[in-house]
Amino acid sequence: MIVGKIWDSEYPWDVRVEKVCATLAAAGHQVELVCRNRRREPLVEAHPGLRIHRMPVLESWPRRLERASSFPAFPNPRWYRHTVRTFRSTGAEVILCRDLPLAPMALAAGRTLGLPVIVDLAEHYPGLLKDLYNLHDFRMGNLLVRNPWLAAIVERWSLPRADAVWVVVEEMGQRLAEMGVDPAAVTLVSNTPLAERVARSKRESGAPHDPSVLRLVYLGNVERSRGLSVVLDAVAMLGGLPRVTLDVFGDGSSFESDRARARGLGLGDRATFHGRRPYEEILDRLSEFDAGVIPHHATDHWNFTVQNKLFDYFSASLPVLVSSMPPAARIVTGLGAGLVFQDRDAASLGRAILDLADPAVRSAMGAAGRRAVERQYNWSVDGARMVASLERLRRAPHLSAVTAAAGGRPA
Repeated sequence: MIVGKIWDSEYPWDVRVEKVCATLAAAGHQVELVCRNRRREPLVEAHPGLRIHRMPVLESWPRRLERASSFPAFPNPRWYRHTVRTFRSTGAEVILCRDLPLAPMALAAGRTLGLPVIVDLAEHYPGLLKDLYNLHDFRMGNLLVRNPWLAAIVERWSLPRADAVWVVVEEMGQRLAEMGVDPAAVTLVSNTPLAERVARSKRESGAPHDPSVLRLVYLGNVERSRGLSVVLDAVAMLGGLPRVTLDVFGDGSSFESDRARARGLGLGDRATFHGRRPYEEILDRLSEFDAGVIPHHATDHWNFTVQNKLFDYFSASLPVLVSSMPPAARIVTGLGAGLVFQDRDAASLGRAILDLADPAVRSAMGAAGRRAVERQYNWSVDGARMVASLERLRRAPHLSAVTAAAGGRPA
């Protein structure tokens, strides 16, 4: 098939876009990707199995205005024109839209071209925007372009009209069913790692670790909703043996405030902020640590998604400390691959850290996570489900042309 994929930012790079495109190409499909072009890169760029079609640059416009005119909002006529022209000229047979902001535009393009539409929900977008309102500094522009209540309306309108929806956790599938999305249209395509990345991350047996030090690692963006301040508070509360340390790889809007918090708590060398480092370098270093931590607040956003870092920790045979977000807590508890602490409760996290003081406990939990990512939570499994979902649309009669008369559902 020729797959017309919509990505609302620049490409390269995005880890999920890369995995999706590479897997579709390996299955014999051709991907025609439309994306933004604020960096003013070549309009068309060919790769094996993938051709990138960047949005044309309006050279006569002031640069700031031209960049704003390509903002990925579904009413934006530039996106609609670019998408329809590209997919018509390339002979696309199906439209694959990443996330919610451009989903109504993708559905309109699908109706114009007579093509089925898949929406790939890599995250709970209205929940993400709600976190921006509740946990980040308010900006007037959020009232229009990042409004969680408007996003919820878009979600309720769009998803029941899509021919297929991909979700990253079962909890999101259940939520969509309650919203009226046909469960048969929903496929689980999780944020799991490639098999070669799993193999690369395997911890060396007998790697030396000082038994008097328990080294925690946090990997990812540093923002208020991700709860790093709770980890710092927990580390500050713990004294004696084991000596608990925290290494942070990543940056973001709360990087400086969290680093200042660590200084204020007197953590000294017990908290090290490395900033953003190359991803492959971090994967190679995970085996230096004793446990991974995912302290995200249990908000609507995080309660309906799963973090990539969970599987990165599993791959490195690290036991995982997770806050009480249902998806991550379900996975970790079900596997016996870590411990769950109460969201935003430093004392609860401190108790969980002490429960990992025994190296035998850590080893057993780390081995359970490693087995799970080798057998179940890897992209070979999720990629196969994704390809099967896509190819079912080829076999099924496409009924989107009559959705207008049927109120958004097949007649």
